[in-house]
Amino acid sequence: MQISKLARHAAAMAALCAAALLAVPNIGDAESQTNLIQDGRAGFVVHAFGSAGARGETECPAGRSLGFRQIFEQTPEGQRQESETDEQYTARLFTGEAAAGIVDGQNICANPNLAEDPHYRIMTSSNVVSYGIDLDGEDSRNSGAAPAGACAHNDFTGVNGARGVDNQMLRVSGCDGAGLAYRDTDTTGDLPNGEGQSEYMLQGAWGILISLRGVDDLRNDDDVQVGIYSNADPIQIGPDGHALPGVSYSPDEDQHYRAETRGRIVNGVLTTEATDIRLRATVAGFHVERPLNHARVQFTISASGELAGYIAGYMPVEAAYDLSYGFRTLTNDDGELAPTQVRDRLSVGGNTVMGRTCHGAYHAMYEVADGDPDPQTGRCTSISTQYWVRATPAFVLDP
Repeated sequence: MQISKLARHAAAMAALCAAALLAVPNIGDAESQTNLIQDGRAGFVVHAFGSAGARGETECPAGRSLGFRQIFEQTPEGQRQESETDEQYTARLFTGEAAAGIVDGQNICANPNLAEDPHYRIMTSSNVVSYGIDLDGEDSRNSGAAPAGACAHNDFTGVNGARGVDNQMLRVSGCDGAGLAYRDTDTTGDLPNGEGQSEYMLQGAWGILISLRGVDDLRNDDDVQVGIYSNADPIQIGPDGHALPGVSYSPDEDQHYRAETRGRIVNGVLTTEATDIRLRATVAGFHVERPLNHARVQFTISASGELAGYIAGYMPVEAAYDLSYGFRTLTNDDGELAPTQVRDRLSVGGNTVMGRTCHGAYHAMYEVADGDPDPQTGRCTSISTQYWVRATPAFVLDP
């Protein structure tokens, strides 16, 4: 590892710990948490997970992006004819929407480099408050600075006045036509409300386990081994619809979906060093990967052992595109690509519902990407991405 990268990681850890000392409530003494530690180990199962975007409204002075149907509606062919019924016009809009997703006879979502989208809007505002954490140890808000190993970007101010929040995915999605996926209208909490992207997780399609080893004290411990694993078992749900505490789970057998790193606990907040994380995810019942490079974890640990905080890192642009926009790599349970018709319908139709185009998002991500610069071109190939997480105590079987 290069010296500059080591310095960057050390600075980020220092910034995270300083923020923890300033912003975290008292979680009770170590005695009240003794039963959460067994032989120096503590485990947790994630039960709520979502994209950490803006707290409150986003700012889009140039307007919002348009979806395929909205773009078609602005053409002469997309205008409603006097003789058309509502049903006829809706059917024609659907046909026009599908046609707008075809360029040179190919689905633009499967081939986003075929064209750019002049209707797509990136959120450039510096006034929006973002959920999340500082990933690179630098506060480049309003400076456009390029920390070591990154590309120039404009950080956000975080909740409770935190500085240097790296969340370029919020710039990509903050002004899409819907503007909802990356916005929380509650402006009071440290974490967004709601269940986010938890539906499939609670149904057992995917999951995340957190394992702590070498733990002496869940309030303050200067050296803890942290595991972040995909969950191999369905989450056990109680009658109230919430995850049951104290259930045993096994990590995914595939080493690709297991990450290990080291961390420290300061005043009840766990922060970790950077590591690469690979998590499973699902879209419409099909499988896809959620990778995060140089990822960090920051969790507040409550007196009852609940975790609340962030998993954040730099997602490769191509993977981020396949996860949320293009769906090019969706596979079934046998590892085979989902049918072309399914991927086409999800991509064109799904992005239309969200009021955006897939290829517009693709080019926007590369425009604001801030991680993993290509050594030849200098172009960044990954984009800072923040997820909020809540987890409950569980037994994580030793992998």
